[in-house]
Amino acid sequence: MFRSRIALAILLMTSAAYAAENPVHRSFNVAPGGTLILDTDVGDIRVVPGGSGVTVDLTQHTNVSKRHLEVTFDQQQNDVTVRARLEPTSRWFNWSDDEAKFVVTIPPRYNVRLKTSGGGITLGRIDGQINANTSGGDVSLDGGTGNIDLRTSGGGIRIGDAGGSVTAKTSGGSIEIRRVAGDLIARTSGGGITIGEASGTVDAQTSGGSIKAQLAQQPHADSKLSTSGGGITISIAPNVSVDVDARTSGGDVDTDVPVTLLGTQDDSSLQGKINGGGPKLVLRSSGGNIRLRKL
Repeated sequence: MFRSRIALAILLMTSAAYAAENPVHRSFNVAPGGTLILDTDVGDIRVVPGGSGVTVDLTQHTNVSKRHLEVTFDQQQNDVTVRARLEPTSRWFNWSDDEAKFVVTIPPRYNVRLKTSGGGITLGRIDGQINANTSGGDVSLDGGTGNIDLRTSGGGIRIGDAGGSVTAKTSGGSIEIRRVAGDLIARTSGGGITIGEASGTVDAQTSGGSIKAQLAQQPHADSKLSTSGGGITISIAPNVSVDVDARTSGGDVDTDVPVTLLGTQDDSSLQGKINGGGPKLVLRSSGGNIRLRKL
């Protein structure tokens, strides 16, 4: 076992008109399978794969006076922890999101746990477990093979190719996912949800926009898509077998997918079986039409 601890205290004693940059670079020898933990009070975070270890580059730019940012680096075996704490000397000065930027490279098959209270998070293709949380910006991920949990209260979420299960939650923007192989939970109160291709179960809810999804493979459990701020369009692959329960109070329900109807139907509801039936596919809208289409 080896352990290293590096503490870096950066004291900025300037006038309000003075601007300064304070670059920091640290590198760590680690093996795949470890975890990067980055927890910062301010700044954007970018994580990309590359190289055989972990490197951290931090740049800061400020024009406010008497700021104290303490950054601590800690390594325990294959795990690296970075913590950045802002200690203002006066409540009259504020630190803006773009004044601190973290750029981190990680080895293949490495896990990440990220948190920032004042910036966005950008990730390349990460072949490990991903947990990223921000209260101040967008979150984007090119792709990954592990399970993914992305959350923001101040922006949108974009995910490329997800090989595991996905949880995506925001109260301030839209959610866009190109492909997800595992089960999906998507929540937003501030935008629409677009799911390019889902191969597992889908639990998607929004109060701020429409939902568009493609059900590409047979789900193993019930799925639900719900919106109070728009319509729902779902495209269903020919081999998918589900029990459909679709209702809207803000429009019509129509389908070009063959459905064996159950009970009495009307323009705003549809209940029936697709390909003999299977897990439930529940569709609810109070703000628009519901459309079932062939994929």
